[in-house]
Amino acid sequence: MADSSMGAVPGTAASGAGAPLVSLARISKSFGANRVLYDVDFELHAGEVHALLGENGAGKSTLMKILMGIHQADAGEVVLQGEPIGGQSVSDHLSRGIAMIFQELSLIPNGTVAENVFLGHEPQVARLWVDQRAMRRDTERLIASLGFELSAGAEVRSLGFAQRQMVEILKALSRGARVLIMDEPTSSLTMHEETALFALIASLKQRGIGIIYISHRMAEIFAIADRLSIIKDGRMIGPLQPGATSVAEIASMMSRAAPVAAMPEVPIAVAARPVSGTPVLEVQALATRGKLRDVSLSVAAGEIVGIAGLVGSGRSTLLKALFGLLPDCRGTVRIDGAVMATGRTRAALDAGIALVPEDRRLEGLVVKHSLADNIALPSLDRLRLGRLVPIAPTARLDRLFERFRLALNIAATGPRQPAQQLSGGNQQKIVFGKWLARSPRLLLLDEPTSGVDVNAKAEMRALIRSTAAAGIGVVLVSSELDELVTTADRILVMVDGRIVGTAPDQVDEPTLRALLQTEVSAAKTRTFA
Repeated sequence: MADSSMGAVPGTAASGAGAPLVSLARISKSFGANRVLYDVDFELHAGEVHALLGENGAGKSTLMKILMGIHQADAGEVVLQGEPIGGQSVSDHLSRGIAMIFQELSLIPNGTVAENVFLGHEPQVARLWVDQRAMRRDTERLIASLGFELSAGAEVRSLGFAQRQMVEILKALSRGARVLIMDEPTSSLTMHEETALFALIASLKQRGIGIIYISHRMAEIFAIADRLSIIKDGRMIGPLQPGATSVAEIASMMSRAAPVAAMPEVPIAVAARPVSGTPVLEVQALATRGKLRDVSLSVAAGEIVGIAGLVGSGRSTLLKALFGLLPDCRGTVRIDGAVMATGRTRAALDAGIALVPEDRRLEGLVVKHSLADNIALPSLDRLRLGRLVPIAPTARLDRLFERFRLALNIAATGPRQPAQQLSGGNQQKIVFGKWLARSPRLLLLDEPTSGVDVNAKAEMRALIRSTAAAGIGVVLVSSELDELVTTADRILVMVDGRIVGTAPDQVDEPTLRALLQTEVSAAKTRTFA
């Protein structure tokens, strides 16, 4: 049952008293011998935003999948406007007005935006064929109402991550949802898009739509939530009023252990290398067709250089170019003073560059393979028995995993556990570990704490600092400005594929945000001048 301590409020919403729009009562769920939820109670009222918090793996997604009809509860009931709806299918729940924007996007890459938005409920002509014109028109109207920069006819595979997330939002709202579950909806949105989303949420509240908001970004929670509840180890704490608690208290209530102040020493050999005055990374006039324009920067050994910019500014493209993933890349890249061939991933690996990508499940892991296999993947050439025997013994892979499991505090059952079974934070540690195993000279990080909880963020940021302390140069791309401010030694500002400035030393988050907005406005002025 719910814990009523720490600022709990009665079961009525901030928007008013009355019966809840939807309630989950005494929900329990197990997967085999693993019990995930214990007698969980949760309510959502019409016209409120009820934030649902918890560490990765605490049970948030399972509870929401029960609400969506994806999973069936072992015990308890789901009630929508006074009517029990447990035991029904996903399509039944969707038709009743319950929609969810999943953190792991569920789109058809080869389909257009309009086809994805209306998938499963396409407008038809005489029930004989899909009315493509009506579908595109209705999608364009929905896009315009939200202020998104999208085309209804664009193929999803041509869109960036942030734009694909916008399609997920459109897809959910196109069904006229009464209950809208948002799972990390702003993880890759720009400041303008976030503002538009929050305005949309306010408008949906006015229309009586209830929103369950799942996010690890505490500033968002305190800005838009009417109430918040926390799941810890499958049990519910709350509901709480945001004004009656704090980020520190929430982190404490979520955590299974004491907060992490620092990570153990990273188990790599880089620290023993002499550090000269030569930068680890020197980039001069780097450019790609239509993406990067005359980018120059340097990174010293042990330095964390942050890149601030909006989604689409070229930050991720820069990291991919440095890692050799863009064959049309031109310019000069030096690692420890030696010129590196651009446009070749093998050259980047041999030079000691490692990349932790933005989408860890799609680009950073082989999720169906074991944890040991994933950590060993970039180092198989070093783990094999020899050139004539191209086999890496399982025992070597398992020892490598155990080394990093202990060093990075990875919560796992063992080296043979599939990567897909881990929480987001622990999956990210596996991605970190597989590249640290190569003892890199330069680590490129693209949104390294996206989609992980507040305590996992603290661990990851401490790991980044420990990595730099070992003598590795780090380039950090993050949409969370507080992460750049608290983690980076130096912050560069990127707009439209260019490095346009450097943030002042000891900059704070409001100043960095204002600087970024100023540079974006200046770039638009130059474009139309």
